[in-house]
Amino acid sequence: MNARSYIVLSKAKPGQQLAEAVTDQHGMVLLPAGATLTVNHLQHLQDHGVSILSIQTPAKAVTADPQQLTHRLNHLFSTAGNSEAAMQLRLAIQHYRSQS
Repeated sequence: MNARSYIVLSKAKPGQQLAEAVTDQHGMVLLPAGATLTVNHLQHLQDHGVSILSIQTPAKAVTADPQQLTHRLNHLFSTAGNSEAAMQLRLAIQHYRSQS
């Protein structure tokens, strides 16, 4: 069974498989979940300002990195505003992801 790990784009390698779709700041899908990364994909993502990827990894190799989780959530919620609902959702996701 595969799990996911969040890595910075500079550490991604061709052949790795995305666990989640990669979107731009407007929500447009740049690469779908399950895509296998190529050199061209990595350059395309860099050109679009992507900094974090969710990569499929064997379940035993997954380690929760609080800094990477925080960085990923900052990216995901960058346009959500500061409403109470957005903050509660972010905290719930952070709690859920820190336990997996």
